[in-house]
Amino acid sequence: MKIVVLAALIVAVSSGRLATEPSADPTQPKGPWQVGKLYKYDVESHTLAYMTESASTGGSYRARFIIRVKPAGKLEAKLENPEHALVHQLLKRHEPMPEELSYQPILNLDKPFEINVDGGRVVSLSLPSGLTLAYENLLKGLIGALQVDLSTYRNIHSSYDTFDDENKQGQFRKMETDVTGDCETLYAVSPVASEWRRELPMFAKNENPIEVTKSKSYGHCRHRVDYHYGVPEGAEWTGTAHSTKEDQLIKRSTVSRYLMGKNGPIYKAETTSTVNVNPHVYGKQQAEVHSKISVQLVGFEDDNQPEWEKPEGGREIMNLLYSLTPKQVAIDDTSSSSESQESSESRVEQSSRVRRSAKPKSSIVAINKIIIKKRSEEDLSSQSSSSSDSDSSFVNDDVPKVNEPAYSALYMNPQPRGDKKQTPMNAQKLVQEMAQQLQNPNNMPKGDFLTKFNILVRLISSMSYGQLTQMSRSIEIGQSSADVMKADMWRIYRDAVAQSGTLPAFQLIRTWIQEKKIEREEAAEIVALLPRTLRYPTKEAMIQFFDLALSPEVKDQMYLNTSALIAASKFIHMGQVDNRTAHQYYPTHMYGRLSNRHDRFVLDTVLPRLSAELKTAIEQNDSHKAQVFIKAIGIIGHREILNVFAPYLEGKVPASTFLRTQMVDSLRFLAREKDRYVRAALYSILRNTAEPYEVRVAAVQNIFMTHPTSAMLQAMADMTKNDPSVEVRAAIKSAIEYAAELRHPRYFELARSAQAVKDMVTREEFGAQYSTKAMRSYDRDDDVGVLGVWSIIGGDDSLLPKSARYSFNSRISGWFKESTISTAWSSWQPFINFYRDFINKETRQTKSQTSHKYSADKIYNMFNNKYDNEKRQPAEASLYLDLMNQQRLFAISEEDIKQLPQKWKNLLMDFSNGMEGHYTKVLNKNQVSIMFPVASGMPFIFKYKEPAVIHVQTKTNGLANFLSNGEFNGKMDHEIIFTYAENHDGSVGFLDTISNQWAGVGVVGKMQVNLPFRVQYEMKSGEVKFVVSPLQPEQDTNVLHYSIWPYSANQKKDSLVPISQDPSTKLINRDSKAIAVDHKFGQQIGVQLQLNGYSYSNDYRNVINMFLARDPLSHIVAPFNQADLAQTHFNLRYLGKQSKSKSMTITAAYGTVYNQKVEGQLPATAADISDTTPNSAARRDAILKQIVAGINKARAHVLDLSASFDGVQKLEYVMTSAISSSEVDPKVQFAIFAGRNSEQFGNWQINTVGKLNRPISSTFNYAEALKSDFKMPFEADIRYGPKENIHIYQPACHEMLIRAQTPDTYRFSVSYNVNPTVRNAAYQVYRIVKSLALWQVEDNPLKPSPEGKLELMFDLSYLTKTMNMGVNSRYGELRIKNIALPSVTYRALSAYGGMGPLEMALNHFTKNQYQPYCSVDGSRVRTFSNRRYNYTVSRSWHVVYTSKADNYDDYVVLVRRPTEKTQEVYISYRSQNGNDLEIEIKPSADASNNYNVEVSTTSKKVSEGDLTTYWDEKDASPLLEYYVQHDGVLMIYVKRDRLRIMYDSQRLVVLPTEGRGTNRGICGFMTGDPRDDYMTPYGLVDTPEYFAASYALNDENSEPKTQQWQTQAKQRAYWPQNQYTAILRSDANWQSAMQTDASEDKWDDSNVYVSRSYLKKKGACKVQKQVQYYENYAEICITTKPMPACQSNCNAEGFKVQAAQVVCRPKLDQQFITYRDQIRLGQNPKVSGVPQARQYRVPSTCSVQP
Repeated sequence: MKIVVLAALIVAVSSGRLATEPSADPTQPKGPWQVGKLYKYDVESHTLAYMTESASTGGSYRARFIIRVKPAGKLEAKLENPEHALVHQLLKRHEPMPEELSYQPILNLDKPFEINVDGGRVVSLSLPSGLTLAYENLLKGLIGALQVDLSTYRNIHSSYDTFDDENKQGQFRKMETDVTGDCETLYAVSPVASEWRRELPMFAKNENPIEVTKSKSYGHCRHRVDYHYGVPEGAEWTGTAHSTKEDQLIKRSTVSRYLMGKNGPIYKAETTSTVNVNPHVYGKQQAEVHSKISVQLVGFEDDNQPEWEKPEGGREIMNLLYSLTPKQVAIDDTSSSSESQESSESRVEQSSRVRRSAKPKSSIVAINKIIIKKRSEEDLSSQSSSSSDSDSSFVNDDVPKVNEPAYSALYMNPQPRGDKKQTPMNAQKLVQEMAQQLQNPNNMPKGDFLTKFNILVRLISSMSYGQLTQMSRSIEIGQSSADVMKADMWRIYRDAVAQSGTLPAFQLIRTWIQEKKIEREEAAEIVALLPRTLRYPTKEAMIQFFDLALSPEVKDQMYLNTSALIAASKFIHMGQVDNRTAHQYYPTHMYGRLSNRHDRFVLDTVLPRLSAELKTAIEQNDSHKAQVFIKAIGIIGHREILNVFAPYLEGKVPASTFLRTQMVDSLRFLAREKDRYVRAALYSILRNTAEPYEVRVAAVQNIFMTHPTSAMLQAMADMTKNDPSVEVRAAIKSAIEYAAELRHPRYFELARSAQAVKDMVTREEFGAQYSTKAMRSYDRDDDVGVLGVWSIIGGDDSLLPKSARYSFNSRISGWFKESTISTAWSSWQPFINFYRDFINKETRQTKSQTSHKYSADKIYNMFNNKYDNEKRQPAEASLYLDLMNQQRLFAISEEDIKQLPQKWKNLLMDFSNGMEGHYTKVLNKNQVSIMFPVASGMPFIFKYKEPAVIHVQTKTNGLANFLSNGEFNGKMDHEIIFTYAENHDGSVGFLDTISNQWAGVGVVGKMQVNLPFRVQYEMKSGEVKFVVSPLQPEQDTNVLHYSIWPYSANQKKDSLVPISQDPSTKLINRDSKAIAVDHKFGQQIGVQLQLNGYSYSNDYRNVINMFLARDPLSHIVAPFNQADLAQTHFNLRYLGKQSKSKSMTITAAYGTVYNQKVEGQLPATAADISDTTPNSAARRDAILKQIVAGINKARAHVLDLSASFDGVQKLEYVMTSAISSSEVDPKVQFAIFAGRNSEQFGNWQINTVGKLNRPISSTFNYAEALKSDFKMPFEADIRYGPKENIHIYQPACHEMLIRAQTPDTYRFSVSYNVNPTVRNAAYQVYRIVKSLALWQVEDNPLKPSPEGKLELMFDLSYLTKTMNMGVNSRYGELRIKNIALPSVTYRALSAYGGMGPLEMALNHFTKNQYQPYCSVDGSRVRTFSNRRYNYTVSRSWHVVYTSKADNYDDYVVLVRRPTEKTQEVYISYRSQNGNDLEIEIKPSADASNNYNVEVSTTSKKVSEGDLTTYWDEKDASPLLEYYVQHDGVLMIYVKRDRLRIMYDSQRLVVLPTEGRGTNRGICGFMTGDPRDDYMTPYGLVDTPEYFAASYALNDENSEPKTQQWQTQAKQRAYWPQNQYTAILRSDANWQSAMQTDASEDKWDDSNVYVSRSYLKKKGACKVQKQVQYYENYAEICITTKPMPACQSNCNAEGFKVQAAQVVCRPKLDQQFITYRDQIRLGQNPKVSGVPQARQYRVPSTCSVQP
């Protein structure tokens, strides 16, 4: 027993828990102060802010500091002659201060005060009652600079820290309080070099002093007085960033140096605070705030002076912490710090050792009577050493009240309470001034409109609710005023209130909404801003916001109801649910957490109400409301939302696939937290192949945010090879491949895991239309650091995706603050149907009722497809925007769509009556505020804001309607003033509390776009006309402004003058500009534009490199980020007075003619055209007649573009191009005319004619294509100027390898006769190409071509995807080798006749789904979705393709095989405009290439022979065309390309453009997923014979075998059923097993630990408080406070679960090992650090065991 007591005593003594022993004789020297002595010090302190090349701005003060040492640790002190001077000048060095400074006396700072010390440690102060808090903080900074505590008080225990008190050498760490915080401080004590006498010449004869240095670690503080708001996620500003997930935002240090005798006195003390940060958050050039206090001993002597007069009513100050209120803050300083921190390198090494340590074989560790799961490495690594996540900060009890502003938030300076009467008047004056500026956007950048907006926001932030209400009354009258300026006053004030973020402002906005002063869209825009602008998420505010969103006055208002609920959910998520944002985004260092972390109002109030509303909406089939509540619940982001969604995801409550997909998608907000429960749920959904693919792909897109485990990724990689859904395979493959390419350190773990499985994914290539998740991080030498994510869910009835989302985030805004645009559609077809139905009703079009033998109606009635009826989902859609700090959801239901036609009609009616629009929105896209005291006791202030304004004024009138053929006809006139301006305003400085001046440096970036214009357009059949003109043609307009202004300033606090207009502001200039430009252009079109400006930044010395150095998205996110920060200013101006053209008229005319036959030939040479007027029908007709000459039954297209500039002198630009071809003639002919008509510059034109002879292509026979002599002769002639012509001739040969009909060699011979200027320009191009040397270049000047001739050669290799190019000119031969070719090249250049080059190119990117095709061959069928199966069509008619849908044309294609080697085809077609066709095709009986084509139609046949054409009179286009190609293939075109048929009596190829996802037949569903091509009218079948036979028609020609297969298909078919996924449910056995045999890698909050008492001595059975601990294989975790417990000899009763905070450290941490041993001895050590929530089962009573 004695040994135990002795050991406990040793541990207690070694832990430093005992109080410091008092000195034996209080009159003896204790620390540096000798009783009875009087010390005189000279004090000089300065605090300055500066940037590279800027003037230093700030202040300096000096004084004589007298200290009288009294017994019992009391010091009397006062300042004599304190003086202060402002500093704002360029300083080469900061010490000493310039002599010319103008010092002024400081009043009321020379009163005596008392300092209570214990050795060298300051215990408390007694200050005069009249001393202001600002001066109190100054004195605290001065006194803290003289604090040298070499005692063991609050030392941090460490085996490697040593100190020899006798020799005064060593180093140690302790927790020490000064004005900057109660933080870990590193002391180093050492001898000083002999040169110390130079520093202390007055004491050169004294004994050698020692040197003491102190360095504070702000990453480990127990108390701090800071204010922060809006800090980006991942930004470290309190300490040092050590994790890859942290970015160093602010670098901060405080270092002190002392020269003192071993027993005193302090000869010299210097304390320096340094703070570095980029004014624009992140960047290469940092601003600095430098604060230094120097105290120099002048002399010390016996104190024989008379006693000083003590001031009356002195107040006691308990510590040196920075004061914001007179209320004192108590610091529990009786214990040492609990954390032993090392350098970042040591911490990383230690963490690595923990990770590499061998893990125990068992994955379960039993501690404290429960089973604890092992903690993952990810969680261990995520614990930052910084205390920025600590709850042990200073807490200001002066929490903002509902009706009062937050005074501390303005400058972190004690503010006078009470309303300032002049504040509302100043605000109203500023609003009026800004509204005036808004009417003249040209002057907005110079007038600092956006800077004034932030000044207005500051004023409103300082106003109480009463003041805001009073001011509102005087401005609200302009809300509905016709006066634009008054209306803008209201809008500016309204937006400033929303941006202020105070609780009074929030109450005012609530009042506006409740009293309906703002409604609908206006209110929605205001409410949507609040989650990011409200600074104080108190429980009361969150509940008020939530109740407002669900209040009757809000729920009934369109747009507002949705936005309010989304905003309230976001506010609750940020302020309560997400502990990261609740701590880092809001000012928790100032006020503590504003709502209890463990408050259950989200679980007990918020989620139940949302869940009930969602249930009601789904039961009532109200998709609109259901979507809103799904999004709101998802945004809440609490793990409990899994239980809310579970009934719908598990299929217990029916919900549409779209809504279930939205639920899974909404889990992304929880997945972003890397929650393990949601990860498990998402993985379960993904693995369930019976789920609809949309739901599974949504799970894929979210699961990567949870960082799936290696095992999950391996399984997912395997799924890319064998999953039945092509959409799921495509999504997983793309996600893994893109994740593996992430380079930003933040995503290192995900990238490494993806890289491990990247090579395991399938090699199958998927088209661009399939589901994708693409991630790209921009990780070059770029301070912005942007991540962009593009994700889609592919559609099954359209190439358009069912869901698409693009989002990006950056270091500046925070990694979890995404800017997002996303849209989702249940299906595209219902929406297209609604539109076409509207058009059909407007144009009164109906389908033909003519009876067909096999119409689409008969086919669908015959099969009566049950699956089609069940598959139909309601039309649902949504658009979600998270941009510019606003979250907006626009949900669309089927009922909403039905109302669109009426809304469209109302809009057209408004247009005809004339409409005026006025929109103004001012907001802050981003804002960050950080304030904390520096060594001088003055508050450092960093603020960054991105204010932006959108101002639009419009006037519109016009008419619009639909014609009978479905074309749109309209005439509109718009007057538009569009202005967008944005500032990036960052400032770094401090508040000089002596002069009440803000001193700082900063950078203001300004950008503005101003477009006042008028546009008139007229649209009619085949022609569009636009007239664009400036709104004020004679006025100069500043169209674009861009500037960057680095500055230094020393401005009066609360000044209403923008920094740039303050006389004290100094811009940072250099001697020479890097670039200066003043260039006018646009004279050629009669418009005078001027680009002028300059930049001192070296970035602009190479503008191209400046833009290429960063990614495009980075330039958008941070347009003012410069590597070399310097003054920049550019303007693009429209000079109206100098512009001769006052308007521009643009016309475009397009036309097509058919079946043209003109005798003659295309001219070999181009000739001038006499008719050069704009939009000339005669010219178009002449060119058309020219290009169709000599072509049999030509089809020609013509496009005419012209631009006319209205001015004193005529100026016109005209271009007409036309091309003609024929299906039955190989010639392709074209002509191009371009000209200018100008009285000033003269008339000019260029004409081109050309001809290409297409080779005879083979449609089906690959072998014949290889044998053919594949040549494409090409000729062209270009004429420009009076006599100059260029003639081009090209013979091409091709040896077919794989691309049978694609040329691989091109040769051009160009004959030219041009003037020397053109030849010289060509030579310069030649030199540039040669000098680029991007590829292998060979130059041979000895092989020139004759004068006037140029030869071009191109050799293409489609296997290696390279090209060799040769150019032979009069200068010699130039060959360029191995030019890379895109993989799509061979398709774009192919001469295959069945498809056009554009179709083949797009098919390359979509894997043959842009223009799908189906082939029915002798014994094989290839479906539209690329399923291939063996089947031989019998004598029965088989449905190949049939499509019938409302508002679409009807199609039927049947095929049968009457003999073994012949097929017959039947086609039925009904169009929307009443036309119809019925076609039967049979092979010719004489085995020739002729076919028997029987056509039944009401349309007129307009041509026959080589090309047979039936004409659609209503649409003025061919209804049916067919002809026979040279290889004997019959080509049929129904409505041109809506249905294309290729047929050669044995093979049939069908190419439709409609019916995607709705067509039926042996060619499948055309969804792009082969999985769907097993569906028959009777259900799914698994054999090809059953599938094809199911679409056979039973008639007189039916074959028995086919009928037998059809019968068997009916018997064996089965219907697909969705099997829903169980979300985190286990049966009783598994629940029990999981609780006792867990294998997960992370503890869960659901674990409950059992408390116990460790006292060895048995005592009375009563509840005692005992600090608890538990440990596992990697960590020791200790509670921050004692927990109720009973001794082991007692019975514990009345258990309850109680929340606790624990701090965890690695098991190798010696400090925590010591604490664990102390707990085992029954002690209660105090720990601090990064807390984590745990639950303990604690007793209520303890009783004696029976």
